[in-house]
Amino acid sequence: MTQQPPQHDRAGLTARAWPSPDFTGYAGPNQPDAPGTPHPLDDPPPWHQKLTDFGERPAWSPDGRRIAFIEKNYGDVCEIDLETRALRHLTRDLGTFHSFLRVLFLPTGDYLLIGPAEFKDRDTSRRVESELWWMDARALRPPLPLGRRIFEGIGVSAVAPRITYAVSGRNDPSLGAPDVFECHVTDLECGQGGVARLGADRVIYRAESGSNLAPEPQDFRHRGGREDAEVIMAEYVRHRHVGGEGGSPRPKCIVKGVELETGAVRTYVYEGGVHNECEGIFPDHEHICLECSVDTPPPYGQNIDLWKLKLDGSGRRVRLTRMVERFPWRATNSNVSPDGRWLAFMVNRQGDEAGYGRGLGLLDLAAWEASPAAAAWETAPVAPPAAD
Repeated sequence: MTQQPPQHDRAGLTARAWPSPDFTGYAGPNQPDAPGTPHPLDDPPPWHQKLTDFGERPAWSPDGRRIAFIEKNYGDVCEIDLETRALRHLTRDLGTFHSFLRVLFLPTGDYLLIGPAEFKDRDTSRRVESELWWMDARALRPPLPLGRRIFEGIGVSAVAPRITYAVSGRNDPSLGAPDVFECHVTDLECGQGGVARLGADRVIYRAESGSNLAPEPQDFRHRGGREDAEVIMAEYVRHRHVGGEGGSPRPKCIVKGVELETGAVRTYVYEGGVHNECEGIFPDHEHICLECSVDTPPPYGQNIDLWKLKLDGSGRRVRLTRMVERFPWRATNSNVSPDGRWLAFMVNRQGDEAGYGRGLGLLDLAAWEASPAAAAWETAPVAPPAAD
């Protein structure tokens, strides 16, 4: 295997040269592995444990006792009881819609699902026709569409029936161009028969055509004693070099926050050539999980671990997971339990589409916090270079 330049030591990892990905014995990207294929959490790193060897995009119930997740890409919704590890299929026997990509909980215990009414292809079904669905907390009725197509995922308030999400010109041609993006905050109202419907709505952020940016709200944040005062979002950068190929690298993803009262925008991480994507707010609302590709140099920048980012504008972050030691595996799509005790996350491999899951894991945050790794903070750039 070809070797990459040595990578400096980060958060207790041994400095070494990274090999190019070796996929021998594995299925191809976005394809299921054969039964018996070794899983990186069969012999987990410290503080990690395997929850399932299938599934993707875990979401905690409001009481922290269950985790809902997507069984497989463009598939049905499942739920696992954390105490008994009993598995329940939520949508498999409900209705005719079985092509979901995400599941989240409202504070009422009701479910919000995301996905197209039918799968056509990976681009159309994910980026054009993916829409919002509502399902009752007992999962006794088929999911019902809410009538809103969206770009990627959503953030859900923990204190009110309120969501935040983005819409692109591909979802809604009335925006004027395919590369226009709007971020919304929308209230959910209780309609006839207790079914949710979209209520009051406002636009909180807009990326114009030609801006090179694609924002995706991730979480509401309490700030300054006010609940849901800020929306933390990931903003993907499409053209990744200043002045074209050969120029200095732009970030692959930026972490920003939008103050809902004033519209003020803050940047929390801006790191050239690196994917930094916020994924799961901590209960203290002073930190958020971060998918970060800082460990490997190009062209293998898909090697992602989960970090904890301080939301004070300092760029301070510290490593949580250690999938970088299971190269070419990676840890993504994380959520912190309501009590802050556990981190649920997904594993997949380099080459897989973002969100394509190959199992779920748990990180014991208390054990991590008591280890030396929790003190290994480093600082990421927050502002773009002057030349940008």
